[in-house]
Amino acid sequence: MRKKCVELAKQIVRRQQNYTCEYSGQKEPQIRTHGSHIYSEGVYRSMSADLDNILCLAAVHHLAHSYWNKANKWSWHGTPLEAIEWFKEKYPARYKTLKQRARKSVQADEMFWTKKLVELKKIWDLLLIKEKDKIKDDF
Repeated sequence: MRKKCVELAKQIVRRQQNYTCEYSGQKEPQIRTHGSHIYSEGVYRSMSADLDNILCLAAVHHLAHSYWNKANKWSWHGTPLEAIEWFKEKYPARYKTLKQRARKSVQADEMFWTKKLVELKKIWDLLLIKEKDKIKDDF
């Protein structure tokens, strides 16, 4: 159930950001975007499907590790200290809120994930409705 929530949350964030890298401003289809966790989903399981804990990043800015990143590009996993400094500067209030939330222990049981999935599906459906309405307005 948690994995379904995480995947849906990543899709929502990417769609909300119009498939645009929050670091570089590049868009699909020129680049591939990923949903990237700010606070690790392995350690902060109850935050792993929180929309504000996910960034939309170009794949190279999400995963580029130094051993295959010959251009030494900035990336969340390849240059984590630079990445978190960028995040703190770009989103100071969000950084503060997430930091406070990460300090709290939350029981993430089956009921938690069931409620989270319902919440995320509602957000997804609203996004689709909003997009359909926008398309209608454009014509």
